[in-house]
Amino acid sequence: MTTPPVLTDLAARIAAAAPEGWERARLRWRIREDGTGRSEPTYTLTGGESRRVNLDLSDRAFDVIRVVERAPVHLVLEVAATGQFAATVGETVDRGEPDKSILYVRDEDATPPDRGDEQDGPAAATPAGDPEEAVRLFHELMRRRAEIVGYAEELPPPASDEDLDELEERLGVALPADLRALYRVANGDDTLTTPVFDRHPWIPVEEVGEEDDEWAEISRAWKYEPQRKPVLDAEPANSVRRSVLRPGWIRFAHDTGGNWLAVDMDPAAGGCPGQVIAVGIDFVEAPLRVADSVTTFLRLLVEAVERGDYECHGGDDLHIEADFPHWGEVDQERTWYADARLLAEAGAEVRPKLQKVRVTGVEDLGFLANMPNLRVVGLAGPGQLDLAPVRALPVEALELDLESVDLAPLAGHDELRFLSITARTAVDLAPLRTLPALWALDVAAAPVADLAAIADLPGLRYLEVTRDQWRELWHRDDLVSSLAVVGIHPEPPQREWPLGTGWAATEHGLPPRRVTGHWTTG
Repeated sequence: MTTPPVLTDLAARIAAAAPEGWERARLRWRIREDGTGRSEPTYTLTGGESRRVNLDLSDRAFDVIRVVERAPVHLVLEVAATGQFAATVGETVDRGEPDKSILYVRDEDATPPDRGDEQDGPAAATPAGDPEEAVRLFHELMRRRAEIVGYAEELPPPASDEDLDELEERLGVALPADLRALYRVANGDDTLTTPVFDRHPWIPVEEVGEEDDEWAEISRAWKYEPQRKPVLDAEPANSVRRSVLRPGWIRFAHDTGGNWLAVDMDPAAGGCPGQVIAVGIDFVEAPLRVADSVTTFLRLLVEAVERGDYECHGGDDLHIEADFPHWGEVDQERTWYADARLLAEAGAEVRPKLQKVRVTGVEDLGFLANMPNLRVVGLAGPGQLDLAPVRALPVEALELDLESVDLAPLAGHDELRFLSITARTAVDLAPLRTLPALWALDVAAAPVADLAAIADLPGLRYLEVTRDQWRELWHRDDLVSSLAVVGIHPEPPQREWPLGTGWAATEHGLPPRRVTGHWTTG
């Protein structure tokens, strides 16, 4: 680490204030957010006598804070009469803190890469909806509802073209023609006993785009470890962009519990503009594609009523059982947690919809050949695995808990973005230099042969290490300046699957740093 001038200056001032016959001095200075804090270096004299001196260093307090970009901050500065000094900036002094895992967020604007931004859109952006058919189906659904419950509900007045134009200008995105046509029939349906869109209240034009999206921000907060949970693909594959939320997703109905139906005006290559998707707190792992258009959504409701697939609750609360995809069933198809015994029983069945798998007690990875679309893989076993089968898959997050780990077979993997290693023997990180997409690394539970290799990973933004491992790295300015988030554990963490950390605290700024230098006095 390049020695900050403030530390050289403080060392020189401590030396200048030293009593006769001093050999060394030690300053422990806790600086508060407002720059205050007592600065009294203790001098050790020849013969072992100690003497404390009240030295006003407050004019440099904020310069010390800037070294780690956070406050309160603790500085330990050791100065030798021979001209050397060593400084540690930012380590905690609270008695309970040394045993806690702390997450340091240096770049508060940093967020995990949005995979949806990297996906292509459809070559031919043709909507599947039909505005005239959507209006017809809407009236048919309302007519049949009136027949079933015995009365017709009054709809709100329609939205005007001016209202809709203003909405589109505010959103910066045009509504699909079928949804726009429905708003020209009624401006939402909050007054209805049974909302039109599968019991999701229809949002009035003036409220569209005014949602509280704190849930989305929380899902990406570093303390919840989003690097371990990349957004997965919807079904059908590559129809919806792999995002938590996007500006091109116009939410038009809600479930009152933090989830919405949205029209997707920014689809992935296999989708079409205006497709209906479900997003929200229950869909942060992956959005759910519900229908190819609002028109089709209404058609499925009408067809279900025609089949008699409905129930009335309380006399007039109509529950229609339409053929919409069910989130639980879709999630079950893409996620599998198993042990080696279950793998053997499952045989050689190909599972193309699997995207997330966690296997314990594994000794061979041949089974991965039957899972061609895996994105998240967790492997735990008693020995060392040949990771070559992982190299052939589009895996983005890999968590290993093995006796020994050989990363060489992963060399050149162009999709791997997050790697977590738990091992009992030293791991060589050199192959990671060949992973172009790697931005998050966790080696806190693994001995590492050469930690310096971490500084050779130019795209690394997230690092998780032990305190001792960090002390081997904190002098590397090239590494520290590129990191957005650093998680530091007091000891190698003992984890149970699913892997993760209960961070005791989140600090905004750099982790602790140690520097050495030489002081001179004028």
